Amino acid sequence: MRRRTLLGAATAATALVVSDTGGASAGRKTTRYLGAFRDGDPTAIAADVKKLYGTVPASVMWFDSWASGRAFPVDEARTLWRHGVMPHYTWEPWNTALGPADPAQIHLQDVIDGAWDGYIRARAREFAAVRLPILVRWGHEFNGNWYPWGIANNDADPSRYVRAYRHVHDLVRAAGARNVQWVWAFNNGSSPDEPYNDPAAAYPGDGYVDWVGVDGYNWGFGPYWDPAGDHWRSFRATFDAAYAKARAVAPNRPVMLGEFGSTEDGGDKAQWFRDLNATLKAGAYPDLKLLTYFDLNKEEPWSPGSSPAALAAFTSWVGERYMHGRGHELAREAVRPTPVRPSSSGG
Repeated sequence: MRRRTLLGAATAATALVVSDTGGASAGRKTTRYLGAFRDGDPTAIAADVKKLYGTVPASVMWFDSWASGRAFPVDEARTLWRHGVMPHYTWEPWNTALGPADPAQIHLQDVIDGAWDGYIRARAREFAAVRLPILVRWGHEFNGNWYPWGIANNDADPSRYVRAYRHVHDLVRAAGARNVQWVWAFNNGSSPDEPYNDPAAAYPGDGYVDWVGVDGYNWGFGPYWDPAGDHWRSFRATFDAAYAKARAVAPNRPVMLGEFGSTEDGGDKAQWFRDLNATLKAGAYPDLKLLTYFDLNKEEPWSPGSSPAALAAFTSWVGERYMHGRGHELAREAVRPTPVRPSSSGG
């Protein structure tokens, strides 16, 4: 999974909760925010990023699965905020020890039927105890077939995903966790690529979503799922269509890259980062605010430090002035303004 002092922003951040109406903050269209995922304790990630790349991320992300039964780390989340870093929790409804089709696996109907309500409420109380904004990315990449909550593994029924997402959301809010900013995140390509698997069919609605997330990777040549295939894609080729989809589905919500990265295999990774920088610097994807880099050598050498050239290009990008958005600013991007209601006194 992952120092500057907040200088009083933690107090201000308590007001950065999500209300029920409105659209994404207009914000500063040129400001972007660096998110980071690395192995290890969430509170250590920001320090690692500062040491490795010379900048403090606006957020750090980590994963947890429902079957782990682990409590949400309230103290660690509050420690992150003391350093001006917004917590980003990827909350996965599965048992990682079981395959997606295992009969004992968690599936969406189990969630809808209330089998996990006690667990959800317990985590919700912990979310609320943070008393500061947190990002919660639930059931990401639902348009892929690699997770048990994927639409393809739930009778090809996108409405089942919507019902499960809303059920979780409503339980969390009912438990008092109004500080949660909800991230609805799809993969940049659907697998299988069928009409039922169009992310638009699984959108829970603006009342349930604060951020639209997109996950995508430049897999390069010969990934494990296609050893003879050339899947090298530029940053724009990786995200153009998915960004357009995000804008079409939820035009009033800010966009994030919940996970992204590039391999070294089959192209020039340093140039990939330079092209990314040029694209964002030129103002493309104006509503793309948070970019969470997957800093781990897992299926591919995703880490920016996979080569000296890649490391230099990545460090140059994250050091750009437009990438200096901080956690308390990030939390404001999705705050929905409360509409001004007419006075009942007439006049």
